Parts: sequence; structure tokens; C-alpha cells
Amino acid sequence: MLSQFSENKIHQVRWVLTIGWLILIFSLFYDPISYILTEPNNSISPFSLSHEVFTPEGCIKVQQECLIERPYPIGARIWWTIIVPSSIIIIFVFGHEFWRRICPLSFIAQIPKALGIQRKIKIGNPRTRKFLYQTVAIKENSWLGKNHLYVQFGLFVLGLFTRIIFINSNRTLLGIFLIVTIISAFTIGYLYTGKSWCSYFCPMAPVQMVYTGPRGIFGTKAHQDTKAKIPQSMCRTVNDEGQEIRACDGCKSLCLDIDAERSYWGELKKPGRRLVQYGYLGMVFAYYFYYFFYAGNWNYYFSGAWTHEENQLGDIFAPGFYIFEQPIPIPKYLAVILTFTICIGISYLLCFGLEKVYKAYRKNSKKPVSEEQAQHNIFTLATFVAFWIFFPIGGRFSTSFLPTLGFISFKTFMLSVSSIWLYRTLKRSREQYNRERLTGTLRKQLEKMNLDFSQFLQGRSLNQLNPDELYVLAKVLPWATQQDRKRFYISVIKEELGSNRINVVDSTKIFKPLRQELGLSEETHYEILNQFLTEAKPNNKTLAKVWDKKCGI
Repeated sequence: MLSQFSENKIHQVRWVLTIGWLILIFSLFYDPISYILTEPNNSISPFSLSHEVFTPEGCIKVQQECLIERPYPIGARIWWTIIVPSSIIIIFVFGHEFWRRICPLSFIAQIPKALGIQRKIKIGNPRTRKFLYQTVAIKENSWLGKNHLYVQFGLFVLGLFTRIIFINSNRTLLGIFLIVTIISAFTIGYLYTGKSWCSYFCPMAPVQMVYTGPRGIFGTKAHQDTKAKIPQSMCRTVNDEGQEIRACDGCKSLCLDIDAERSYWGELKKPGRRLVQYGYLGMVFAYYFYYFFYAGNWNYYFSGAWTHEENQLGDIFAPGFYIFEQPIPIPKYLAVILTFTICIGISYLLCFGLEKVYKAYRKNSKKPVSEEQAQHNIFTLATFVAFWIFFPIGGRFSTSFLPTLGFISFKTFMLSVSSIWLYRTLKRSREQYNRERLTGTLRKQLEKMNLDFSQFLQGRSLNQLNPDELYVLAKVLPWATQQDRKRFYISVIKEELGSNRINVVDSTKIFKPLRQELGLSEETHYEILNQFLTEAKPNNKTLAKVWDKKCGI
């Protein structure tokens, strides 16, 4: 949605958000003012404590004991109940590209590059003493490149554990935690090129992956937007002439910032992908329901008392469960670990089993689905369920200060948005995506024929045809012989490969629907590719080497 906004404007937005974040962090260490907003007698503040919490009948109880309530600085409450939930809602509604262009951590990770102080290594030939200095990229075939989803999901779970045990209500520790996170993002930005922090380390990345799916509701369609010089949230900069240009360092081939849906389908089988999707569902359930398991009531969470609890660190070794009005003698830190582990495990096994059952059921129906499509459909349902655990529970306290009409309007909006997202996402498939991404090239090649297509299209133009209709048109043109269709196919391949929108290795699957419509064999595809790469070898040795290695030509 923000892909068309200029980098200068978004840069200003990032600065404002980053400065605001730093001010909030400072307030966690020193804030002599904001506690006034929580005074019980402050009738104009939405954060004021209710007089009832100071009475034995209305106090917030944890394991049947009243919490001590006093006016408190609101920095931690703003962070946990407004900023964090807002980021999730932004990602789900507006898509990853909106969030990635304004994310303060992503911005901070790019500061070493902007200052020209990134780490560089020396490469070259010692014999000739000719050396070059270049920034370091994380190799995608390295251990981290292959398994970063495990790392990021592990950091995400560790962060939630740390929240409940140490930093939910301890403002000093929360401030230190956020500063360490900022330093980590800056350090990764110094050590590695591009958006390595976002792609390989950021604990928020699995959340973006889950809630974005193929794309957000208001996200742009990078694979169809042929007019956009810089797609989605791709790295960009402004040159000396004031023109916005690409600044991609190639830190990841299937980059979420260039084409979110291409990244989605390309990484569906990546190690850790199911754990992220199904584990996140269990993690959301575990995180919010643990407050109930610990306190013995929902009022503890919905009141927000956990954002300013005075003795959080002192309860680490206290009973971690209170079930059926009985404390369970398991230390709180161990109870959290058990809750997280059990819920993640059950969620993973349940969703994975559902995926297998769904595929088997559809296999015996008139419309069977592939393993990939079954996985996608269960992924989509898991995201929808996770959102509707998060929103009514996690979002309830965050929106409690809204007037009744505002709360109802917001809830109606989120119900509508999530339903639309579910409907649109369930229908997506890799085949549909591949067809759509070739739509622009098909139209361009058909227009080159200078034929009057209106006689075949009942007055419609080529621009009014959907991808399926374009494929059929390419097949049934009355003059099209086998040789004509082959020439047309060659033109499409050269257009796509020449523009670097796809790579050679993936082209066989991507062009399969078009090949089927044109009645061409896979052998014909390889023959055309071999010819194309033979011509390209003098100018593109890297491309030729990749092809030689993958396909033995």
C-alpha cells in the first residue's frame, strides 16, 4: 500500500516513529509525570484506575490474593497494549509492505549502510595484488540461510517467555530489553548487507509471515504491477538528482520485500515453515491463556494489572498454575515453559494431522488438491484462528478506552477485514499466481501481433481479459499453428528471463500452465532455454553457470 509513496516522505515517517520509540524507552527509566493519568480521581483520563480496585470486593486477584494497586507510569502499558497490538493489526490489514517501510527496527538496521560504515571483506587475487572490498551477505545455502525460521521462531518464543517472567511490568528491564534489541538490529546491519536483520534474525518476521500469507488485503500485487519501478517495500534510495532508485543488495533471493506472494509460495517447503505457522497458533493460545491459568481468572489480564504489577520478579518461583481454586506447586518459570511447549506441540500435531486428513478427503472428491495446496489452505485457517484468539483477548484491553460506538465500529471493521482476507486467501494457488505474473507479458506479446482481437472478444480489449482468458486466447487463435505457438512461447520466455523477473531454474514450473494451453511439451521448453542460455553466456556467465549446475546443459 505504501509502495507508491516517495522514499523521502516515508523516511520522515520512520524518523518520527523511531524518535517517538526512543522517547518511550527513556520514559521507562525516568517518568515523573504520566502516573497522573492513572490517578483514580482523574476523570478525563482513559487510563485512570477504578476506585473498585482499591476495595476487597473489587480488587484484582491473583490466586485469590488482591494485588496492590497504585498510580503508575504508563510507558509499559502503552508499549504492550497499544503499540505491539497495533503492529499486528497493521500487518494483517495492510500487509507486510506497509509495516516494513515504517518499521523502526528495520530503519535502525539500515543506518550502518546509510552511513557507509558496514563491515567489508577483502576479496581478490593475492598474486596480482588486486583486491576489492565488499559487504558480507548471509549465504542462503549456509546453516543460518536454511534454518533461520527455527532461529527466529525460537527468539520469538524466548521473547514471550521473557515478557511473562521478567519484563511485562518491570519498566527498567523492559527498557533494557528494547535497547538490547535496537543494538542487535544495528549490529546485524553493520555485519551483514541488505535487510539481513529482517530476513534472518528479527523475531517479528515469523509474525509478519503468518499474518501476511500470500499478501495483505491492501497490499500491492507486485507480480502484476508492471508499471512500478520499485515494487512493494524493496530497498530503495534517492540519488543526487532526487530520483528514487533501487538499492537492493541481493541479501535474499526470495525476498519478501520485492514480491511477498512469490516469497510465500517459494518458501512453503522451507525447514521450519510449518513450525512457524502451526506453532504460532499454539503460541498465541498459550500466551493469553497462561494469564488465566496463573491467576485463576480473566480479570487479571483484562484489567491490565500485569503491566504494572509491583512484585513480578518476586513471583518467579511462586506457584505457576492456579486451577480449580488450587495452586499447583510448579514454579512460575517452569509453568510458562510447560504451557508454551505443550500448546505449540499440540497445535503443530493437530494442524499437521488436519492437513493430511484434508488432502485425503479431497483426493477422493471431484476436485482433489495437491499437498502444497492442502498445506496452504490449513495455513490460512490457522492464521484466521490465531487472529481471532489474539483480537478478542489481546485487543480487548487495548480498545477498552474507546467509547461504546467506537469499540463496536472497530470490532465490526476487524470482523469484515478478517473475513475478506480468509475468503481471498483460501482461493489462492501457486498456479493462479504464476498465471497472473505472466499476464503483462502475454498481453504485450499479443499486442505485437497487430490483430483485431475485438472480433473474438465480443468488443472487449486485451486489457479487460483475466489471466485464464489470456491463456485460452493464446491457444485458440484461429491462425495459430504449432510453430506459431512455439514462436509466441519463445517471445514470452525471453521477455520474462530478460527482465530478471524469474530465474531459469523456476521457469519450468512457472511456464507449465502456459505450455499446457499452447500444447507444447516440457522438452520444447528445455530446448528453448538451452538456446536462450547459449546466446546469453557471453553476457551472463553467472546465469549460465547456474543453469549448467542445475540442469547439466
